Amino acid sequence: MPRRPPRLPPLLAEFDDEERESVLAANRAFYRAFNDRDATAMDVLWAPTGSLVCLHPGQAALHERSEIMASWRAIMRHPEAPRVRCAEEWVVGRPGLAVVVCREILADVQLMATNSFIRLNDGWHIIGHHAGPVPSVETQQTTSTTSSTPTRDRRRLH
Repeated sequence: MPRRPPRLPPLLAEFDDEERESVLAANRAFYRAFNDRDATAMDVLWAPTGSLVCLHPGQAALHERSEIMASWRAIMRHPEAPRVRCAEEWVVGRPGLAVVVCREILADVQLMATNSFIRLNDGWHIIGHHAGPVPSVETQQTTSTTSSTPTRDRRRLH
């Protein structure tokens, strides 16, 4: 007797464009809080309870909310804290849970970040942030009149 494919559980609701935009707004608020050095806004963005994780580049994972918030306060207080521009946002989600992958562009390095969000009664909150260095890509395309060879898109493997 042939095996039937497993049945997938039905979704409770659709993750539509409105939800996607709400998640992206929360992600952008995260970077705005960072760039504005707004510790209060950063605190509000993180989920108040539950499982959390924060992995800053080159650092050990933080799981306790108090440690995570202390790390953000220390970073934002530092006189040489960088400004970060978020680009190439990509979001995927299901009802109540979403992940945003984006490029963080700093003055001298680029990182890829994964920001995980959970929906609570008052909106989307961060439950995870993980960032690590990646090769830089040009953020603006330039044209050269001296070469007829097309510029290779370094984001592509082939």
